Amino acid sequence: MFYEYMGEIFRLVKRVEDGEWIISYDHPREPRFIPKSENNSMTRIAFPADFLNRMEKESTEGQKRREALIYPLIINEKCIFDRKERRKVAKKVAENNQTTIRRVQLLYYKHLAGRPLVEEREVIERPKTDLERVFSWAIEEFYYSAKRVSLQTAFDLMILERFMDENGVLREDSPTWWQFRHYFYKNGYHRQARKGIAREGLSDYQRNQRGLHGSEMEWRKRIGTYQMDATHADIYLVSRTDKSAVIGRPHIYMAVDTVTQLIAGIYVGFEDGEEAVIACLCNAAEDKVAFCKKHGIEITADQWPSRGLPGEIVADKGREFTGKRVMEWVSTFGMDIQTLPPFRPDGKGLVEKSFDLLQDRYSPFLRGKGAIERDFEERWAVDYRNQAVLNLEEFTRIIIHTVIYLNSSRVLQDSPVLLCEADPVPATLWNWYSEQGKSDMIPVDEKLVYRMGLPRTKVTMSRKGIFYKGLLYGHKYYNRIFENVNGKEKITIAFDPNDVSNIYVRTEKEWVQFELSSSYKRYMGITEDELGALKKAEREKRSELQKAEAEGRLKFIKEVRGILDGKESAVKGRVNPEIIKKNREKEVV
Repeated sequence: MFYEYMGEIFRLVKRVEDGEWIISYDHPREPRFIPKSENNSMTRIAFPADFLNRMEKESTEGQKRREALIYPLIINEKCIFDRKERRKVAKKVAENNQTTIRRVQLLYYKHLAGRPLVEEREVIERPKTDLERVFSWAIEEFYYSAKRVSLQTAFDLMILERFMDENGVLREDSPTWWQFRHYFYKNGYHRQARKGIAREGLSDYQRNQRGLHGSEMEWRKRIGTYQMDATHADIYLVSRTDKSAVIGRPHIYMAVDTVTQLIAGIYVGFEDGEEAVIACLCNAAEDKVAFCKKHGIEITADQWPSRGLPGEIVADKGREFTGKRVMEWVSTFGMDIQTLPPFRPDGKGLVEKSFDLLQDRYSPFLRGKGAIERDFEERWAVDYRNQAVLNLEEFTRIIIHTVIYLNSSRVLQDSPVLLCEADPVPATLWNWYSEQGKSDMIPVDEKLVYRMGLPRTKVTMSRKGIFYKGLLYGHKYYNRIFENVNGKEKITIAFDPNDVSNIYVRTEKEWVQFELSSSYKRYMGITEDELGALKKAEREKRSELQKAEAEGRLKFIKEVRGILDGKESAVKGRVNPEIIKKNREKEVV
């Protein structure tokens, strides 16, 4: 395994519990230890081409002799990390073979780095003159600086500091600009990685100046390493219920397999945090035939064959990729996640390329339909919001059709598999790797994935059940669960915005499904948006009924009061019950 760090290539020598021992591949020297906390600052890269070429060739006789010479160090693993042990063994080898300790150690370092054990003659460098030492100092002090002065200015500052007398007069031994410039280019100062790092910063060097090694598709040899990222879609959308209401630009999240370039999972929507990452992983895990059918699109399994979760995720250090929910998925399903250093889109170049392919494919057909052109936000540019015509569902269907094309029809130019073995098409390559058993995919229970992927919130349990969004949910063992909750302590529930029929309560062991109570069954199978609209309609209807009730009540009071108006009792004294009976008989007649 190889890493790139600060413009230098390193090879992994040994992985231990708390970190890794690595050695420079460019300049083999003593191994160094990198703790786990610093691993994210290194970028994993493909094997260098010269290393792969040497692996394919047989060792020469001289190579074999030198390997035999350092064999005692090779078999002693302690020599990797114990300097005293390494020197002790090297000293013994040197004495037995009439050579030097330094030579033995240099050969050992080359072996660890994967370099050929060729003993090149040391080039004895001519010592620098006093003037050359001043030139080196000036370049280091003034040119290799965050102030980013020009080479001419660095020369002037050197003259000012070293070649002016007390009276401000130029000394006779001062060098010329051409001498300084010649020394700078002859010694390669303009090509050193340190120049870019010192003047522009490490992030700029990592993005725009560092050397590129190998093909990204050859970085992995098995399916199941997904590169993930997100972007803003270059289009404005309108509301599904009101075509005149612009609702903005959606986010697109994507998971792309490294070795096949297959787009394994997508999310299109207005979420842009952990919920969106989880939704993308849920899509990556589910059956794509069923997923497309939900959107009215018929496909075969061979057109989009990915299913399950990846063994490894490669993403940047954005909070949505390193948050608590994502880490829960990583630990639950046994995935690894590799977070890249900041400003390193090249570390996940395939997913970046896939975004370009995706948007370049559909954008020409959406011109004048809300799609954003290159002159976006420039003076006198068209206001693309006024052109919006698609809603989120319609745009999602376009994205799905685009993904199906890119997965099942696009021909790759740099396929890692021979043409005679598999067509260079992402879906075909995926199936080939799967048939060969070259897969790090993790099979999963889709019900568990569904429940873990749902949005969550905190609610309070009551004696009646759980109230959420104005609905009451219960469970046959509710009392047993309720007894384990302390007072008004809030519990975590998961809910499906597309179906309010159930919620899921998180217990210590599992997610427990709670169903709508019998008095709320009329809301079964509807979405939260539909629930809100329905409740709004019910409130308006109830308001109308309450108004009618109030009007009826007032009319009743008015009529009663009209009947009673001016009425006074004419009955005097005590009334005998027998008299009441006689009076009633007369009334009937």
